[in-house]
Amino acid sequence: MLRWLVPTVSTVAVLAIAAGVIWAFVVNAPAPQSVAGPRNMISDGILFTGQDGAATPVQTGAIPPSGEPTPTEPDDDGLAHIVTYVDFSCPACKSFEETYSTTIAQIVASGLATLEVHPIAILDRSYAGSRYSSRSNNVAACVADLAPDSFLDVMAAMYAQQPQEGTTGLTNAEIVDVVHSAGLDDADVDQCIEDESFGPWVTAATDRATRDESLWAAGATGLSTPTVVVNGEVWDRSVDVLQFIQSHISVSEEPTPTPTATTPAQ
Repeated sequence: MLRWLVPTVSTVAVLAIAAGVIWAFVVNAPAPQSVAGPRNMISDGILFTGQDGAATPVQTGAIPPSGEPTPTEPDDDGLAHIVTYVDFSCPACKSFEETYSTTIAQIVASGLATLEVHPIAILDRSYAGSRYSSRSNNVAACVADLAPDSFLDVMAAMYAQQPQEGTTGLTNAEIVDVVHSAGLDDADVDQCIEDESFGPWVTAATDRATRDESLWAAGATGLSTPTVVVNGEVWDRSVDVLQFIQSHISVSEEPTPTPTATTPAQ
């Protein structure tokens, strides 16, 4: 077993926390996507592969207005193709990311896995009418679209400065400050956050994810966050997530080819 796959007390603790928190969100009608989605999220998620020893985003076009996502189709190449569904306002996602994100990024950087992050907004009800869940996940879209190389750093900063549930969360101006603290100071990103430019996409992407019953845990009636899927199999939390990822890796060396997006960059 690879050394990074040995579970620790902290990872087991997070496993227990995550297993105890289920946030389901079921809607009755699809939400229209009235604007184009963010670039580099043609699948509704941003894809990272190992390039030059780093987890590197794959450039893609955007979902057009009223369009549908193009799913990523990874090769049967022995890699662990990891897909996560997370909410930047979700406390269990914060615990998960703080415990596992660095190691998962290292696995991706080594060429043994890919990572596709799908931000969804299922917790607006937990933030006193402020729509903080939707607004925080708009940040993910803005950064993916305009500064994809900063996505993982911004995600870490958003979790590190996550407000408590039951409050109104952060204002858009305060969110901009968080993004700046992650080393991303870009006027276009700031404006995208202030204007909530990808709000319609956040709603539509969330609807698409929550309707996909293949993502629901066994016996659940809705989608929970974080949800982790590896090579099409949903992590059921019965084992540590790093062991789950390792079980899907069937190559012993860093492979030469790397998965590419299903559509060319625009």
